[in-house]
Amino acid sequence: MPPPSRRSGRPRDPDVDRRALAAAREVYGERGWSGLSLEEVARRSSIGKGSLYLRWPTRAALLVAAVRDRARFVADLDTGSLREDLVTFAEQWTAFATSVDGRLVERLLVDSHRVPEIAGALADDAYPEHVRGARTMVRRGIERGELPAGTSVALVADLVAGAVRNHVATTPAHLAARDDARGYAAAVVDTVLAGVRARAQPSP
Repeated sequence: MPPPSRRSGRPRDPDVDRRALAAAREVYGERGWSGLSLEEVARRSSIGKGSLYLRWPTRAALLVAAVRDRARFVADLDTGSLREDLVTFAEQWTAFATSVDGRLVERLLVDSHRVPEIAGALADDAYPEHVRGARTMVRRGIERGELPAGTSVALVADLVAGAVRNHVATTPAHLAARDDARGYAAAVVDTVLAGVRARAQPSP
């Protein structure tokens, strides 16, 4: 007699995930961490609270998933050129950082320093898609010989992303409206790459 077959669980419905994550971002944007509740997310998304708990065990886990979900575009960048990858990343990240979703990322980072639950949820996935994506670009560039072997992947990615983040945070609104995002992105990337290559040259 053949052994009984195992019943697989119900397939995860991507539309349920999409609605839940969108509702979580909406509530967090309006009310912050203190006003974020699974009850309100369930109400706005028309998803049962039990279904939310099956996917995300805590509201912090739901929040981290919701905020990070909007920054996944970076992982898809691969033009075949490290410079073009990084310039495109910096340009797109500038646009993202000034958007509603980008501001939620900044809010999440600020809240993580004062809310242990959020810090714990972030620790479970310390490197989000945009960080892994940027580092993958640099790693590919090293493998193609566009940067010297031994170049710090994290340093190059951090220099580019950090410059963008600081630029967005400190540029007044009236200047940001006239900002040449592509030109700034190219200038940042060219400066970083030139510095890395020059540092690798032997001293005269």
